Amino acid sequence: MAVTLDRAVEADEIVAALRAYGFTQADVAAATGVSERSVRNWANDTPLRRRHEERLQALRQIVLLLDDSLTPRGVGQWFRAHNRSLEGRRPLDVLADGDLEAVRRAAAAFAEGAYV
Repeated sequence: MAVTLDRAVEADEIVAALRAYGFTQADVAAATGVSERSVRNWANDTPLRRRHEERLQALRQIVLLLDDSLTPRGVGQWFRAHNRSLEGRRPLDVLADGDLEAVRRAAAAFAEGAYV
C-alpha cells in the first residue's frame, strides 16, 4: 500500500509519494540539493544529511500546502510554471537555488487566493 504524502515520514516514502504530483527523482534532487543517485539511495535507508532532510521536509510541506487548492497534477504544474511572486522564475528552480522561504511564501500566497 502506497503511503500518501501527508503520512509519509521517511525520505523514501516522501520521494515515492511525490511521484503522484509528477515529481521525478531529478526534481527531488534539484529541490534538495543532492544528486539523483542520492535520491535513489534514500530508498535503501541511506541516511540524509540534516540540510538535505530539512529541504526534503520543506518540499513536502509546500506540496501539502498547495494540495488543499490544487489537484496533484496542478501542484506539479505550479512547481514548473513561471511565477510572478518569484520574479518570473519557476519554483523548482528557486528551490534548487536554496531559497525555500521564497517558494513557501509564493505557495502560501497562492493558497490564500493570490493569482500569479
